[in-house]
Amino acid sequence: MRKQVPYLIGLLALFLFPILSHAQISGQYPLLTTNKNNGYEPGVGRLPVEEGNTLGQFQMRGWVTDDGYVPGIEIKSIVTGPVQPDGFPANMLFSTGYPAFSTRMAITADGLVGIGTEAPDFNLHVVGNTHTTGDFFGRIHFDDNASADSPPNTYTDEAYFELHSLSGFGTAPASTATAGGLFTLAPGGASNDHQLFFADDGIFHRREAAGAGSWSNPWAKLLSSGDIAGTENRVAKFTGPNSLGNSQIFDDSHQIGIRTTSPDPAFDVDIKGNTKADGGLTVSNDARIGGTLGIGTTSVPAGYRLAVDGNVICEELRVLLSPAWPDYVFEKDYNLMPLEEVETSIREQGHLPGVPSAAVIDKDGLPVGAIAASQQEKIEEAFLHLIELNRQMKELQEENARLRTRLDRMEQEAQD
Repeated sequence: MRKQVPYLIGLLALFLFPILSHAQISGQYPLLTTNKNNGYEPGVGRLPVEEGNTLGQFQMRGWVTDDGYVPGIEIKSIVTGPVQPDGFPANMLFSTGYPAFSTRMAITADGLVGIGTEAPDFNLHVVGNTHTTGDFFGRIHFDDNASADSPPNTYTDEAYFELHSLSGFGTAPASTATAGGLFTLAPGGASNDHQLFFADDGIFHRREAAGAGSWSNPWAKLLSSGDIAGTENRVAKFTGPNSLGNSQIFDDSHQIGIRTTSPDPAFDVDIKGNTKADGGLTVSNDARIGGTLGIGTTSVPAGYRLAVDGNVICEELRVLLSPAWPDYVFEKDYNLMPLEEVETSIREQGHLPGVPSAAVIDKDGLPVGAIAASQQEKIEEAFLHLIELNRQMKELQEENARLRTRLDRMEQEAQD
């Protein structure tokens, strides 16, 4: 008779189910339970549940034409661990689907929630895509993928974080770190894939075409304040592959200096050695050179400031002479060389006295200022000689006129 009691209770539950489905559970401590055992054994009693047993199922069904009542959703619980005298672990599975059920969500005995998986490893474990329209609060998990340099085609429309070993890269960043965080951004479509490697000594970047078979582009370090050491108003330069420091150019937005930090005037070049410009140089205002200048030549003879290898053309050339202009020739105490001595000097020296010879000009060049002064001296001396000759000629003309008059008178007296 005892064996028949459970069956009678079951038949009664089936009979009363349509009525119970509309019943209200109420009271101070309302409770709806289902009980699971593995049968009954005389002398033992009810047999306990075992690992893997389904404790119970709850389905919501609806009537369809061909199959009668069919389920739309199902909730069930399964024993997942060893059964102890005082209890056991179990999970809860939530299933939907048509035409067959698929488990959509699982809650384990440890409180882990899985979506898309029945065996979650985290408090919330999602297999598939996620989306939120609100704020996200929590920590981002880094996968350990240290031994592989995964190509871009392994990332699809995602942002991915990894813990990565420096030695795992096919082409490693120029870093001193042994491992760091790797962030991959694969926007999808025709957009490039990008990676950032967060190392102990900085952040490195590389990019590749979407879906490429490997990372072929090199890494570039993103410079930070730790890679920059400079002085205010000094133009920066690379002092190493991944560092910036001072150059020799100073710029305070008002004055520019090269190899000087106190330029005067607006542009100041303090260069101890030579400067070379292979292109053109245009100066629209004043230009002042304190040293020597060679045009068409890199060699300026000692004692000279300007050397030009080629022709020079200008509208006017003005030379300021240090010695006096030779107006001293017209002074009364000037010792004018007689023409006889000039003739002798020319015959013996082959050039005017006081004027450089052709050999000297060939060797030392033509001193324009000195030659101009020397020529002026000779011109003024020549004028003095001409003036003297003109005076002597007039005296001769006057003497000749007197003699002519006397001769005419004598001839007239002879005829008379």
